[in-house]
Amino acid sequence: MKNSIQDLFGSLRLLFSEGETTPNNLFTIYANLDTTNPDNRRERPAWLIEVKNQFDKLATEIDENVLPSNVTLGEIEEHVIGTLNAVEPRGRSVVMFTDLSNEIVVDLPQPTTTRAYYGLPQIKHLLSQLHRYGKYLVVLFSETEHRVISIDITDVVDEHTVDSSVQLGVFLRPGGKKARTQASERRDLDSERRVYREAAHEIQSYFADEPEFDRIIFGGNLRIAHNVKNALHHSISEKLVSIEPIPLDASVDAIRETVQQIAEECNRVNDIAQLQELLTRQETCERAVTGTEAVLEALGNGQVSKILLPYPMDTDDFDALLVEALKANVDVELLHGEAAARLRGLGGIGAILYYSL
Repeated sequence: MKNSIQDLFGSLRLLFSEGETTPNNLFTIYANLDTTNPDNRRERPAWLIEVKNQFDKLATEIDENVLPSNVTLGEIEEHVIGTLNAVEPRGRSVVMFTDLSNEIVVDLPQPTTTRAYYGLPQIKHLLSQLHRYGKYLVVLFSETEHRVISIDITDVVDEHTVDSSVQLGVFLRPGGKKARTQASERRDLDSERRVYREAAHEIQSYFADEPEFDRIIFGGNLRIAHNVKNALHHSISEKLVSIEPIPLDASVDAIRETVQQIAEECNRVNDIAQLQELLTRQETCERAVTGTEAVLEALGNGQVSKILLPYPMDTDDFDALLVEALKANVDVELLHGEAAARLRGLGGIGAILYYSL
């Protein structure tokens, strides 16, 4: 989630740096372009009607004299619809930010309420859409192969089985045979360690090819799983959050349920830890603040390292603050559940600072 949010913020900052764009003269359009919806496959798709209705509503809310480049709202509507018509959505909906000269279109994994806005970019709805528990690489081991499943809790499941080219019995070193010599035992052990290293190298290559993976879960043969864990580079082993007794032939639905439970646990722990860091820094060295006014002041002074917000966000007060965070290239983290409830009780927002007030 964090990478997705920061990538988006970077794109919006680039948009602001081009031409006459400012954070106050952008159009933000959320639209459901879901091609699996039969209503969107009609000659006059449902999303088109919804967007047109939103522009009719917008016409009653803004003065056309404030629009950029002396264009009419009708011309802007035509531009937006033309751009959305050309989009090949990869999710259930999209959000579009545009100043008519440049635009950013972001695919969203879930349906959204169709809305059109003018002025400050409406980011908080997008943050809620980008919220996810993370992309997990699940690896289930056996003596002859390992099964690899990629799971994003709020997205799709991709699965494939990889033949490790290891013969039966290589992982499970035989013992207790009197005829075996110490030399043959060492050869078996060396061969076994080599196989673990090869499996670890293959797993590490997944992270090189797919940097969006957030965490790893091992399962299947637990003895093999633990040995492969020990062969991982420390930068990858840090992402291994659990070794679970998941059968090699477990269904994708069963694996997904296990990943969901682990993801929820990891995020609860992470959220409470971030909230505790905020409170500890505030109490011990004054390098954290809470409340909208204090956070805005710290942003203005260039002090903010990271902003913590509750999920979901319930107020429009965050619109201007999120734009300031965007402009200042500040990390934004969403807290959930108990941590979010406690943060709301502290003013609804917190910031960790580079230096004290």
